[in-house]
Amino acid sequence: NMETSIEVPETASGIVVGTPAGQLHEIGALICAITAASEGWRVTYLGPNLPAEEIAGAALQNHARAVALSIVYPGDDPHLASELQRLRRCLSEDIAILAGGHSCENYHQALDAIGAVRLPNLLSLRAHLETLRTN
Repeated sequence: NMETSIEVPETASGIVVGTPAGQLHEIGALICAITAASEGWRVTYLGPNLPAEEIAGAALQNHARAVALSIVYPGDDPHLASELQRLRRCLSEDIAILAGGHSCENYHQALDAIGAVRLPNLLSLRAHLETLRTN
């Protein structure tokens, strides 16, 4: 259990990590979750292939500052753009959406449209989490 292996205070900033509906993988999301926990974030890990409403519900329930999405496979899902739009509508504006994974570029227009921060690597994830936590 990842939550017990890294001690994070209850008062830490919260982040929800998973993959949107239709994204059938989770290694990237797991790596993101572990990275966030190691940076002192309180992580709620949801796993793969989740509808926007479930991701948003978890974010609200856990008072998350951010939602991190791993977007890897498939790289050509025609439904992902509407799923991302639904997620943005379900979240309050102050909750950041972070996106990483090697198919992110394929969906850059949809991610930009919802104001998601595209993170090309773990170093950029760490840097952005630090910026979010201190602002």
